[in-house]
Amino acid sequence: MHSAAQASNGYEGDITMPHTRSASSQNAFFSPQSAFYSPSSQQTIPTNQVASSMELLSNNPFFNVGIKAVGDSMKDITGKTVNMLPNEMKKSLSSIKDYFAVDQIYVMKKLSLLLFPFRPRNWSVGYSADGPVPPRVDTNAPDYYIPLMSVMTYVLVAGLVLGTQNRFTPEQLGMHASSALVWNIIEIGLLCLTFYILNIQSKLRTLDLIAYCGYKYVGMIAALSSYLATHSLFVYRCSLLYVSISLSYFLIKCLRLKILPDTSGSHTYNANGNARRVYLLLAIVLIQPLFIWYLTRHLIVT
Repeated sequence: MHSAAQASNGYEGDITMPHTRSASSQNAFFSPQSAFYSPSSQQTIPTNQVASSMELLSNNPFFNVGIKAVGDSMKDITGKTVNMLPNEMKKSLSSIKDYFAVDQIYVMKKLSLLLFPFRPRNWSVGYSADGPVPPRVDTNAPDYYIPLMSVMTYVLVAGLVLGTQNRFTPEQLGMHASSALVWNIIEIGLLCLTFYILNIQSKLRTLDLIAYCGYKYVGMIAALSSYLATHSLFVYRCSLLYVSISLSYFLIKCLRLKILPDTSGSHTYNANGNARRVYLLLAIVLIQPLFIWYLTRHLIVT
């Protein structure tokens, strides 16, 4: 037994065991972070090599032909997809871009018209052979640029107001944007349903209705900005009252030409039809101040 132990000790002394790699180094090799993002395992490609490779690709005629073929195929697929749509849908999609045909002069004039609409003017929308003229030609034409920018500005101003009250969180921006989108969808859906139920045919298109209902965010920004500058509840209420009156006046002047019957006698309606049109016009006009108050009241500290 003693000799066996000595033999064992001698055996252990003669043989040198190989050093095994630590578990941490093995895990580091197989870790996704270390394998793809670790500086030790990631080879650095010289900048001049990348530039030369890109230059070779750009000068390769086969590469350019392939890029052109892919672009042409995408255009062909897009064109076929558009051609498969119904004619009314294609017409609507093509007319949406006209609502963004604005310039700086139009935006300034339209904002001043929304906030100060009480001076006498001609409220009729100009028409060409293809339909209504683009907004940059006629200030009375509805557009999508001001409503879209107003919604984004409303979300930012709401976050600024909450920040002055130490109530701001990043999630508030998404909540206000989602709330504005949902309420717009509900509003437009209910108004279109009302048009359908009452069987009212008018010159007011759904795309125009979306634009007119989006102008209320200009008044909301004005009301919130007045409160942000003064932190006065009285100033906010006065601003809310003024922008509600100005927006209602603006909508009555614009929508009455599209919803109410034509006074020239080209279209005739009975008394009940005229009453329904008046009630619908009043509903569209009066619901806008309610939305302005509802979407701004939670930001005001009483």
